[in-house]
Amino acid sequence: MTVMQALPTFPFGTPPTLSTDPEGLRLLDGSSVVRARMAEDGKEVLLTLGYHATRQSMTDPRLLREPVTRPDAPVTLPALVGVTDVVSVMDAPRHTRVRRLMAGAFTPRMVDRLRPRIQSVMDDLLDGFAQYSKPADLITSFIAPLPITVICELLGVPEADRSDLRQWAERFMAASVPPEQMAETHREMGGYLAGLITDKRAHPADDLTTALVQITDEGDRLTEAELVINIQTLLVAGYETTLNQLANGIVTLSRNPSQFDLLRADPSLTGNAVEELLRYDKLITSTIPRIAAEDLDLDGHPVRAGEAVVGVPHIANRDPAVFADPNRFDITRPNAAQHISFTHGPHFCVGAHLARTELRMALETLVTRLPDLTVAVADEELEWKANSLNRALRRLPVTW
Repeated sequence: MTVMQALPTFPFGTPPTLSTDPEGLRLLDGSSVVRARMAEDGKEVLLTLGYHATRQSMTDPRLLREPVTRPDAPVTLPALVGVTDVVSVMDAPRHTRVRRLMAGAFTPRMVDRLRPRIQSVMDDLLDGFAQYSKPADLITSFIAPLPITVICELLGVPEADRSDLRQWAERFMAASVPPEQMAETHREMGGYLAGLITDKRAHPADDLTTALVQITDEGDRLTEAELVINIQTLLVAGYETTLNQLANGIVTLSRNPSQFDLLRADPSLTGNAVEELLRYDKLITSTIPRIAAEDLDLDGHPVRAGEAVVGVPHIANRDPAVFADPNRFDITRPNAAQHISFTHGPHFCVGAHLARTELRMALETLVTRLPDLTVAVADEELEWKANSLNRALRRLPVTW
């Protein structure tokens, strides 16, 4: 009698103390694409674990994102049901149009102009931090205030309103939120941003919200709904992802003292160190699911029309076919920047340049100003958020 092997459950349920999913690595050792069941509802999906399979899933136009916003989709994300105007869930040709308009406003030059202000914010925060008794929490004193200040200043959000925006962002990144609370958060934040957009129309300023309001391409503009939801997404991602990536990075460096020493001795390695942290550290569990519009082949594995495909980039970033000795953390790794943590192709993260800039500047400033910085508690004493879509710490006690 043939015994059917049970499908693995996804997400894998790995404790946040680990920087990756051992179960995902074990499955990758057998295949670049595997069938699994979603933990929440038991629906069957295809997981792309290999680097090439995951990159292909990010670029193949036959794998669609928009269907996951519908309540009857094979796999849905509760926070995205009915949310059709955010660029990350659009397909071509609408995605092409909205992405072009956003990229015309949110340029690398705009981010680079902000570098002196980013440095000033960091220096002010560390001036205060250096006066604290040891150990001190680096998240509340430096890591959290930095990205919320930067993204709010970039978007032109008044300082008095930033506490509300921070709370909304944290609610959006909760792993489980009652539908009525999520709807209320959308209404509250959306209403605030609609007012901000109205103000920027009446009183233009040198900020990204004004640029997004004013951007036009052959007469085409972002609609009001597109403005609100995509500014909301920039705020949430610009705060939460940078915060957690930097905090997790300090933990990883402290767990690898020889690499931390190498960075302290040569801060010019910071850029590559950030790329290696982005490759090595799990931040999110998976990408937005995609639904096959027709039968296709994904890195040699058949996908039937209507099936859901879920990319797992943090496992793909440890594919030995691309990264030598992939489970070793090495800030001198020559191809670290080949990671796909910002995804790949048309949906490459529009805020990647800002995230890289903040992470590089923050890490270099920390190792320069606080060269003896290290985590002050054992791994088992670190406090992780239990209800977060990100791998996120509550506190990060450090000494220096």
